Amino acid sequence: MKSKKAKNKLYFKTIAFIKPFKWMLVYAFVLNLLFSLFNTLSVALIKPVFQILFKSQEITKKPENLNFLESLKDKFFDSLMYLITSNNEVTTLIRFGFLLVFVFVLKNLFRYWNAVVMSKFEEGIIKSIRDKVFSKMTSLSLDFFNKSKQGSLVSIIANDVAVVNSTMISSFAVILREGSQVIFFLLFLMSISTELTLIAFSSSIFSLAIVRAAKKFLRRYATRMQKALADYTGTLTEIIAGIRIVKAYNAENIANQKFKSDSEKYVRSAVKHKQIVTIVPAVNEVFAILALTIVLLVGAMKIDNMELTADDLMLFLFSLFSIMAPLASVINQIVQFPRGFVSAERIFDILDKEPTVKDGTVELKEFCDKIEVKNLSFAYGETTVLNDINLEIERGTKVAFVGGSGSGKSTMLDLIIRFYDPQEGSIAIDGIDIREYTVESLRSIFGVVSQENMLFNDTVANNITFGKTSFVTEDIIEASKIANAYNFIEKLDTGFDTQLGDRGANLSGGERQRVAVARALISNPQVLIFDEATSALDAESEKAVQQAIEASLEGRTAIIVAHRLSTIINCDKIYVFQEGRIVESGSHQELLQKNGYYKKLCELQFGK
Repeated sequence: MKSKKAKNKLYFKTIAFIKPFKWMLVYAFVLNLLFSLFNTLSVALIKPVFQILFKSQEITKKPENLNFLESLKDKFFDSLMYLITSNNEVTTLIRFGFLLVFVFVLKNLFRYWNAVVMSKFEEGIIKSIRDKVFSKMTSLSLDFFNKSKQGSLVSIIANDVAVVNSTMISSFAVILREGSQVIFFLLFLMSISTELTLIAFSSSIFSLAIVRAAKKFLRRYATRMQKALADYTGTLTEIIAGIRIVKAYNAENIANQKFKSDSEKYVRSAVKHKQIVTIVPAVNEVFAILALTIVLLVGAMKIDNMELTADDLMLFLFSLFSIMAPLASVINQIVQFPRGFVSAERIFDILDKEPTVKDGTVELKEFCDKIEVKNLSFAYGETTVLNDINLEIERGTKVAFVGGSGSGKSTMLDLIIRFYDPQEGSIAIDGIDIREYTVESLRSIFGVVSQENMLFNDTVANNITFGKTSFVTEDIIEASKIANAYNFIEKLDTGFDTQLGDRGANLSGGERQRVAVARALISNPQVLIFDEATSALDAESEKAVQQAIEASLEGRTAIIVAHRLSTIINCDKIYVFQEGRIVESGSHQELLQKNGYYKKLCELQFGK
């Protein structure tokens, strides 16, 4: 359970999102004040109606000491009646009619204007929060994404941000809007009778007690709601992403059952939350009606004692009914706060995180000499993946990492690109530890093609130029030709402007890989990395991609992780990984002569 201090800190951190939109909020607040003023005035005009239609008389016995509000009210109505009253009753009614239309036109004009400004204000804040959360997510290191459920991250941006807006940011705006109406009506009620106003609002004590008691339960069920919402969003994301597997194993019923189970948990929590949220204003209304009944009785006694006129009592009752809606709205928004706190916590859990891979200060402009790995060890949590790794990759050479599955080859690549930092040892480029380089300049020297390259639901051209801000059409064509992709791209319906579909579904596996090679080449990288780029392809596609790889390697440094040893026979140096260690290194022929682990791998693939 968070302390009150922590809750206040969280709320003020959330409200800070308003800062860029503060003048829009001020603008909306001024418009709302004008709306509230004319709304109160529209109710106040009931009194002249009674005076004109029923010839009601002022009380003959006025209190000797009127307070400021009561005096101001009397002067206002005296001035109003002076303006509209005429010797001819029809003329008086016509003047009053024009006044009534004028007040209601202005009231609704300011309400419309305020609604438009508030819509821009709220949508602007939602966009701002989502942009900040998304930007923060993309800045975090890969270990964050490894530990997080994809669906949960989607839920934070899609659902939690909306909840924070509706229950905290929007609630703050609603409280300002409705609160101003409550204040105007409250002042007006006090101008009629302070005693009746105090009686009417005596129920507020009970309302505050109910809200305070309900907060504990609201927070509990709100927490369960947001967790359940994230769970079924995660299930939805996973099932859609893996729909081929679901169908291949006839697992539709299992997938449906899991989704139903997760969504049912959300429904149960949402219903319980709604029960608490609904009962609070319902009980408040009962107390309010009780207070209203007492006001009616006391008001009748005041009329008998000539302390109040009938039209003033009716005006008080109308005003009291008018204040109930904005007052209930304010209470309802306060009741919604606990759910907003839960979502805000999830959002700030993301915003307060820092990437584990810290940015350096040195710009890496050119790779001139070599990449050197010294005494490197790395573990995912408690699981050691690499142990005491030492290797060198000289500029212009082609180096391969080979070994069995789980031997640490791909992890070594991730460390060189600096997706992670090692717990022990170092990686240096041209004698400088890569942790000293800026992450952007370090990664800019690499072009990466992996086994499962992600293509986006965009055009071929945009997929090739992804991440590159300056290029010309000739660059795209040249990269696609080197990648052995130009011919098949030209045969597509609209060539480079063809939409590839989700994950590049409109292309074959070999075609997707060749587009990925073109994407790696267009930035003219100094080091090319191929992480089992052909292992998932058939023989024909592998041949086409292998030709693309060989063409792309000319004049470049290359690091190749390969399961198929035929693709790395011509590499200058081969490092053999086994259980997280380098057990052998050398050229293909040198390794065969050692008669060690590498030779066994070759015999398994090629035969003796």
